[in-house]
Amino acid sequence: MKKLILIALAISLIIGFGVYSFAKTLESRTNVETMPVVVAVEKIPKNTVIEASMITTKPFPKEYIHEYSTGKVDDIIGRITLESIEADEQILSTRLIDSSNNSNNLSFSIPQNYRAISVLTDEVSGVAGYISPGDRVDLVAVILNKATGVESQMVAENLEVAEVGDKGNDGKKLYTAVTVLVPDQDVVKVSYALSEGKYRLVLRSLVDEKIVNPAPYVQ
Repeated sequence: MKKLILIALAISLIIGFGVYSFAKTLESRTNVETMPVVVAVEKIPKNTVIEASMITTKPFPKEYIHEYSTGKVDDIIGRITLESIEADEQILSTRLIDSSNNSNNLSFSIPQNYRAISVLTDEVSGVAGYISPGDRVDLVAVILNKATGVESQMVAENLEVAEVGDKGNDGKKLYTAVTVLVPDQDVVKVSYALSEGKYRLVLRSLVDEKIVNPAPYVQ
């Protein structure tokens, strides 16, 4: 009988120790230090501008957080994906590109629904070299109208200048091309006006965003 009691006591001690160890393991797991990390809500395709609805923050154990991840959504919104990002995946800075970074390709800085068009210029049509990236310009062209004859038209207004061509090595501000951002619905109209070869860019004030849309001028 004593043997049975000792065996039962030993088994009880073993079971008790096992339960205690399991409880301590659970406790250690619940006490893991976590930090918020920005992850994708769903798969984000390559070359996508990240919007607030595409991302969220989730707690991750500190030891599993990648060094290039972030816990701030503002660090991610507005940037462009260089490759696809899967749902719940940590979003790493190395897989994004900043559209405002001047070292990037021009294509990354073109807004959605816009196209970049280069306009050949000379001293007159290019405002004597005073156009710089970030300026706003209007495009005016002299076009043959079958009904009214030759007329001067305001083809497009308030176009943002994305780039200007090389200004040369002689110190002058002249350039031979200006690249502007054109709304996609105006690309065909602008292309036609440029093909006529009788156009000029008109520099606007940076604080003037008014669209005048004047009637064509006929002599």
